[in-house]
Amino acid sequence: MKNRNRILNSILTGVLCAALIAGLGCSAGRRDAGADVPEGTEVRVYEVFGMDCPGCHGGVEKLVNEIPAVEESRANWKEKHLTVTVRPGLDLEDEDVLDAIRRANLTPGKRVR
Repeated sequence: MKNRNRILNSILTGVLCAALIAGLGCSAGRRDAGADVPEGTEVRVYEVFGMDCPGCHGGVEKLVNEIPAVEESRANWKEKHLTVTVRPGLDLEDEDVLDAIRRANLTPGKRVR
């Protein structure tokens, strides 16, 4: 009975993870923001802790992308970072990005670039 419960738990976990990835707009396979940005465009990189799977991308990206000064953001759970492209001509406060990371129930680290 214990083995059956473990198997069912593993299956349910896999299904839930797949549903999260599909529903949150997983970043798997996408390039980081800033990969092909025009010269003079500001790109920042922040540490983000607590992303355990690709499904974590969508939530934090959505919240960061709601910041008016953000052109685009891409999270990478393996490298534990968030790349943010700043809209030309606008000022972006680091605290706004860090707050969005916290609202995604993740832990912001330092700005590394």
